[in-house]
Amino acid sequence: MQTMQPTLRNGRNIWDAINMPRSEYEKRIGILRKKMAEQAMDVLLAYGLGFNDYGNPCYLSNFVIRLPRGAMVVLGRHDVALFFEGASRGVPSAKKTTWIEDVRPCANISQECLKYLEEKALLPARVGFAGIHEWMPYDQWKTLTDALSGGTIVDAQKIISDMRAIKSDRELDQIRRAARIVKTVFEKMPGVFLPKKSERHLDATIIREARFGGAEDVRVLIGRLRPDGWTLRIPENQSFRAGDHFTIYVGLAYERYWAEAIRGFRMDGDTLSHPEMKAAGALYGELTQRLKPGKTIGRCTDDILAIIEKSEFDCLPDFGLGNGIGLSLNEGPELDRNVGDEIRAGMCLTLRLAVKDQLSGAAMIGHTLCFADAGVEVLT
Repeated sequence: MQTMQPTLRNGRNIWDAINMPRSEYEKRIGILRKKMAEQAMDVLLAYGLGFNDYGNPCYLSNFVIRLPRGAMVVLGRHDVALFFEGASRGVPSAKKTTWIEDVRPCANISQECLKYLEEKALLPARVGFAGIHEWMPYDQWKTLTDALSGGTIVDAQKIISDMRAIKSDRELDQIRRAARIVKTVFEKMPGVFLPKKSERHLDATIIREARFGGAEDVRVLIGRLRPDGWTLRIPENQSFRAGDHFTIYVGLAYERYWAEAIRGFRMDGDTLSHPEMKAAGALYGELTQRLKPGKTIGRCTDDILAIIEKSEFDCLPDFGLGNGIGLSLNEGPELDRNVGDEIRAGMCLTLRLAVKDQLSGAAMIGHTLCFADAGVEVLT
C-alpha cells in the first residue's frame, strides 16, 4: 500500500537490546557469511533508502536513519561497517541504535564505501549487491559499479530477501507488538467524536492513538466513493457527511517492524461506528483458511480468486491481495498466481479483500497474518 513517507522518523532512537539482542544479529551475520562463502563473495553491500526501504541494512544492524536518506552495511568475511548519509554529529546517536562498532557518516555512500574497500584491501573483489540496483540513486550507483568493474558483481538481494521472509521468534514478537497497537487504534475508533467530520481530524486522532501505543511510524489511508470510482488515498482537507461509509487503512511500525489492518466505518451523526459487513467478513475468514504452510503462493492465490469469483461480490483487484510484511510494509512474497514460493512457518503476510458493495461502493478488509506449522494466526 503506497503512502507518503514522513520527512522525519519519530519514536525511540535507541536500541532495545532486550527484545532484539546482539545474538540475534550475530546469528544473521553468521548465516549470511556462510552463504557468501558458498558463492565465493568477498564482501556484501546491503543498501537501504528512506523510511520504506530501509530493511536491508536494518536487518543486519538494527539501524534506522531518521531522515529520508541512504544507509549501507558493508559485510566482509571478517569485518562489518555501517555507513549512513549524515553529519559526524549523528554518530553518537547512531551508535545507540546498533551493535556495529564501525559507524561512518558520509555525504556520498558510494565514495566512502569504495574508500573502505581500498582500506580493507578488498579491491578488486567479488562483491554482492543487495538493494543497490533497486534503491540507490543513479549517480551513486554508477560511481560504485564503474569502480568495481575490475571485479565481479553478484546480485545478492534474493539471499537477504529469503532470510527476511522467514521471521525469527524475536521478529514475530516485534510484529505482534505492532499488531497490538493497530488493534488498539481500531478498537478506539467506534464512538470517536468528530464535530467537523474532517478527514484530517480523523487522521490526527489515529496517529495520536498510535503514538501513545509506542508506534514510531504511522501511515493512514482513507477509502471513499467518488464520482470517478473508489480509491484509497491520503487523508485530505475534506469532510464526511452523516451516513457516509468509508474505509480506514492503518499501517504502523514498532521498533522497526510493521503491521497493517483495514476496516470499514460509517459516520453516524458526529461519531464513528462499524457498519455490518457479515457477508464480506465471512468471505474473508474463508480466504484466510486457504493460506496454509506447504502450499505455494500461486496455488493459494488461485484458490482465493476462485472463492471470490463464486461469491456474491465482484473483486476490486487494484489494491492487491497482499504481500509479505516485516521490516517493510511491502516485502516479498507478493500474493500472485505466478509466485512459486511456498508459504512457510515464520512468514508474515498481509491479506486484503476489496470487493464491490452497494452501500459504500466497496467493502475492504485487511489483516496481518502469521504462519506456523499448525496454521495461520490473524494478528490484527
